[in-house]
Amino acid sequence: MGVILRLLNYVENTLKYDYNNDILEGIHNKIKVMKRISFGYRSFYHFRNRIFITQNLAKIKTA
Repeated sequence: MGVILRLLNYVENTLKYDYNNDILEGIHNKIKVMKRISFGYRSFYHFRNRIFITQNLAKIKTA
């Protein structure tokens, strides 16, 4: 019973506010999967660009 009373304030805040970090956790998971798959990238620059492209934060230049 002590744990419930100790965490009661956090549970009330969870029910009261409509804030969560699901989107951020999803992006973090995508980056971790990409990191696992692309173990052989030679430069961090290319890996960072791949993350930006998959998250639609950068566009691929076409000639």
